[in-house]
Amino acid sequence: MAETQVHTAQNVGGTPTWVTELYACFDRIDLEAMLAHFSEDARIRFGNAEPTVGLDEFRATSAAFLGTIRGTAHRFTQVWECGESALLVADVEYSCHNGKVMSLPAATVLHRRSDGLIDDMQVFVDVTPLFAP
Repeated sequence: MAETQVHTAQNVGGTPTWVTELYACFDRIDLEAMLAHFSEDARIRFGNAEPTVGLDEFRATSAAFLGTIRGTAHRFTQVWECGESALLVADVEYSCHNGKVMSLPAATVLHRRSDGLIDDMQVFVDVTPLFAP
């Protein structure tokens, strides 16, 4: 029987550079710069939507959502790292085309390969308030 490797999560007390760089791309709504942080076969899931697999699928679904907002600002309140994975807790401010600005809580789990590229991302956020009248 193979031995299970156990890692202990640690609150890193700040936001690592790789997270800051990734979310600067999100906040500028620079989709191609975002994609540069992901592996070609990345699995990405937002909320309860079906996961996308691969950058082309992610590009298509992200472009559709990003077209509905003017911008975002991520403010991380907790960052935990455990081996190759990280858990990010944030308040995300969304600016909508109709002038509405709304802050929503979000949590994200990221897994990075040894080369630093993200191969799995799960975002837990409910964006339905953005589309309420």
